Amino acid sequence: MAVFASRFPYPLEKGDKLRLYYQLRGLQRTCDLYLFAISEEETSKADFEHILPFVKEIHFYRLDYFNRIFSVLKGLFSGLPWQTLFFYQEDIKKSIGEKIKIINPDHLYCQLARMACYVSDLPYKKTLDYMDAFGVGMERRVRVARWPIKWVYKKESSLMKKYEQKLLSEFDYFTIISDQDCYALTGKNEQNEIIINPNGVDDSFFNYPKEEKYFDLVFVGNMGYLPNIEAVEFLVNTIMPLLPESINLLIAGARPHQRVLQLASHRVSVGGWYDDIREAYAQAKIFIAPIWSGTGQQNKILEAMAMGLPCITTSVVNNAIRAEDGTEIVLANDAETFSEKIKQLLNSEETILNIGIKAKNFVKQNYSWTTNIDSLSRIFASK
Repeated sequence: MAVFASRFPYPLEKGDKLRLYYQLRGLQRTCDLYLFAISEEETSKADFEHILPFVKEIHFYRLDYFNRIFSVLKGLFSGLPWQTLFFYQEDIKKSIGEKIKIINPDHLYCQLARMACYVSDLPYKKTLDYMDAFGVGMERRVRVARWPIKWVYKKESSLMKKYEQKLLSEFDYFTIISDQDCYALTGKNEQNEIIINPNGVDDSFFNYPKEEKYFDLVFVGNMGYLPNIEAVEFLVNTIMPLLPESINLLIAGARPHQRVLQLASHRVSVGGWYDDIREAYAQAKIFIAPIWSGTGQQNKILEAMAMGLPCITTSVVNNAIRAEDGTEIVLANDAETFSEKIKQLLNSEETILNIGIKAKNFVKQNYSWTTNIDSLSRIFASK
């Protein structure tokens, strides 16, 4: 089987990388995998060595910056989303086509709509993993963005929605992370067109040893990603002023944007990248994620719950997780509610412990990579 990705699936600092990494690790037990990955960045030998045990071959393509700009300009009137154009190069498509003829795979697995242009016309059985409803994700950002970025998001949202619909006729099978994304994409509650295939949590998160708690709150994520940047800005600038001065926060994750670095203070530590991100979770009492604009499923919430942390997040995030409010997760949708929930938890170690235990059990029962890989394997076995 040939697998196509718009990023090399290691290191695991982004959600799409994490999802594909565990899928490759599981699928290699039942089929030979040929990975075709493009990337905006160079990939180290060490990163390759993390993936090589799972695949027969790796075909890696580094995207050229000037060719990307040319591709966007050339395709401005093509009707394709800009992010698709930004990841497309004709020489890469030609090379992929030549190599696929030699490999002659029985199935093509394409992660994300932005990669579909490389494989949609190839004469093989094809599965597209939408992951999220990206068009709707762009639409949500329109509501919080300022001009002229608001116009960019609005235009990209319209283009992506049309493209996502078009792809429904160009692939044989489809997967997506959550039923709310499926509904956003198709407008249907039925799941006969798109298979819900959520993320999972690695077993190592359930068994990490307890550490001393240096922080009251923690937020973990790719800190160069706009929804995460906006989340920690809201957390620091709007929620924390409502809390006692003694309450502190750890912000951890790869590529912290300058906007994130500027948030550091005597109450806020910006930890950056951790070789083992479990260390960041383990140092805090509560995981907090005031996110309103994301789509899909928040891996960081599942990981924190798996480590026994009570998580305070928004209803829109929990729509894709479906944990029970007040028992397995804590929900808040405005700054005042976030601050009240934080104070209530920090004033009761027993409540922190009880919610943490139930959160861990919830993730164990509902988010298994093994179950999700089995679902994919059944698709790829279809004739």
